[in-house]
Amino acid sequence: MRATIKDVAKAAGVSPSTVSFIINNKPVPISKDTREKVMRAVEELHYRPNQLAVGLVTNTTNTIGLILPDSTNPFFATLSNQIEIKLRQKNINVIIGNTSGNAKITREYLRIFSDRCVDGIILAQLDFEDEEETAKCQKLIHSIDIPIIYVDRVADERNHYSVEVDQKLIGYLATNHLLDLGHTRIGCASGSINLNVNSSRYEGYRTALKERKLTPDPNLLFCDSLSIECGIKALPDLLGQNVTAIFAFNDMIAYGIYKECRNYNLSIPGDLSVIGVDNIVLSDIIQPPLTTVAQPVTQIADYVVKGMLDLMKIPNIEFEHVKLNPILKVRASTMQAV
Repeated sequence: MRATIKDVAKAAGVSPSTVSFIINNKPVPISKDTREKVMRAVEELHYRPNQLAVGLVTNTTNTIGLILPDSTNPFFATLSNQIEIKLRQKNINVIIGNTSGNAKITREYLRIFSDRCVDGIILAQLDFEDEEETAKCQKLIHSIDIPIIYVDRVADERNHYSVEVDQKLIGYLATNHLLDLGHTRIGCASGSINLNVNSSRYEGYRTALKERKLTPDPNLLFCDSLSIECGIKALPDLLGQNVTAIFAFNDMIAYGIYKECRNYNLSIPGDLSVIGVDNIVLSDIIQPPLTTVAQPVTQIADYVVKGMLDLMKIPNIEFEHVKLNPILKVRASTMQAV
């Protein structure tokens, strides 16, 4: 049976209130000998405070819910790890829910975290292909009286704290880099274009082309998913459009293109230049190293944690909307057009 504060008090020969003062580091005059007896009893009995009881007293749980669209994606794995480390440093626990991009599962996690009275929720996707599903999630969020921060795939609304990277600039930087190398037939391999994150990157692509007096060709856009499978499927389709370069909307898609290029006996970048997005760890290890547009994950996590801590202290604080700039990382997968 789990030891209680009364068990510790009995073993140490003191009152339960004295035990409470000591384990909670209250500034009360208690002798060193008494403190040592209490802490020895705590250790021998393997006592841990009942967090439910503590939460009832303090009206906090020191727990944050983090909802991810895809925990297998290295970008979200790294982001969640950074957020968890930074919150743990503040003695705050993190419960992670993976939705696989499913709006219904997202709502389930929102309800679960709300029922568990977490101190806040970090939501990494409020952007779904079905606008009705997005609206249902937004309606539920507005009914939850818990601080919520949007991160990465944010909604186009201004009544919540949000942290995102300029997705249009990602598309612009990637395309401009390929244009600077002389490529004009640039294919795009993307997830669903109905998602804001993808449509914004595509808009950046189109803007870069138009600045060079080039007309965007819709046939050069291949849409499937933000996965390796998308790159595998996209390559033959885009090669049929005579592209000399491909802008993969994330590094995972780029890896699929690498894999399929081997089956076609194509050289990267000799036969095809490839650029990705996210700068996940493998991108600097694969051969050739992948040119990519990095999202500043550490900076994202810093702003998310700062925002959550601020909201936990002052729930009615004025909402901040942080938009960070991506960074182009030029490596060996892109070269001058022949």
